[in-house]
Amino acid sequence: MKHILFFILLGSILLLSACKTKKVVMSGPAPIYSDGEIVQALEDRNVSWEWLISKAGINIDSPSEKVGGTMYLRMKRDSVIWVMVKKFGVEAVRAQITPDSFQIVYRLDRSYDEGRIEDLMNHYKLDLAFEDMQQMMFGNVMLPDSAHTKVKQSEKEHLVSGVSGDLKLMYSLDPYQLLLQSILINDSKNRDVNIEYLDYRDTEDFGAIPFERRYRLPYSETETASLQLEFKDFEINAPRAIKFSIPSHYEKL
Repeated sequence: MKHILFFILLGSILLLSACKTKKVVMSGPAPIYSDGEIVQALEDRNVSWEWLISKAGINIDSPSEKVGGTMYLRMKRDSVIWVMVKKFGVEAVRAQITPDSFQIVYRLDRSYDEGRIEDLMNHYKLDLAFEDMQQMMFGNVMLPDSAHTKVKQSEKEHLVSGVSGDLKLMYSLDPYQLLLQSILINDSKNRDVNIEYLDYRDTEDFGAIPFERRYRLPYSETETASLQLEFKDFEINAPRAIKFSIPSHYEKL
């Protein structure tokens, strides 16, 4: 669990208001879409929010550990990211990230780490502003520069490629409802992050959303790690208390 913050930073989490759902069924001939409609589908999936509350099953498979548990997430836009992970019903990790700093407590080891968010980004060689981090964790996609966006349509999938800053982006959308199937992100260091979106269900308020996500992430120069999230409960714009403290007898890493 020592690298949980690494996965939190690179992962992105789609969380919408709790509501009744039903499975999305796609069959028969796919509709005909214009390139503009396909790009617009990416823009339309982004959601405006102020608060986010979530609970999800989490499984991590990396060269250093294989672990599963339950993740609880609370975010207030432009203010704080709060995460707690439980294993077998027992709290293992609690983390808090603000625009300037991070703190993470390892309950099982009775230890903690803290520092500047800038140093954390440098350690993992990431170039993310706090706002970008929150939007990615919420599930709002980075949109490519419209001047360099390309669309390639096929019977199996519609591909949208482009760039955003130093990132190269490739989106795969299903040809029926233009649901996002996967994103491939390549950064300036030629590292790939691949995200798959599965188990789409129709919701009353927000249309079809994926209840499962799978990530393939760079772990080192030669190794990768995987992360799987299965959402249980989630809602937006419902403020909750955020509590975080470090016990005085815990050892600093």
